[in-house]
Amino acid sequence: MSVTWGNEPPSVGEYGELRRLAGLSRRAPNAAAKGLEGSLHVVTARERARLVGMGRVVGDGGCFAQIVDIAVDPEFRRQGIGTGILERLIAWAEAELPASCDLSLIADPGSFELYKRFGFEIRTGMVRHPG
Repeated sequence: MSVTWGNEPPSVGEYGELRRLAGLSRRAPNAAAKGLEGSLHVVTARERARLVGMGRVVGDGGCFAQIVDIAVDPEFRRQGIGTGILERLIAWAEAELPASCDLSLIADPGSFELYKRFGFEIRTGMVRHPG
């Protein structure tokens, strides 16, 4: 397998399909388009032209930024793609965001160990879910 790394946002269709394959919640196409457009930074992993992984940094770019949408197609898991995405997102954040910018993420319990390896700490908080 030969993965090609990129920084162009995926199409709305690719984004929706990868989220579905990765078991993430569905986003309305208009919301997905707006979200992708508003990204501070995007990392994609493609096998040939097929999107097999991605992640984004969103936020105000000064005080707060958040890593979101880390998703890997189940066929391509356990091949270092998730780690590669996270490495690239963090490298970008360290180079481009102010040192005082808070970089956070929300993780599923099964992925805590990956994020802890990159210096993230588990903290409690509250999130408002639409509905």
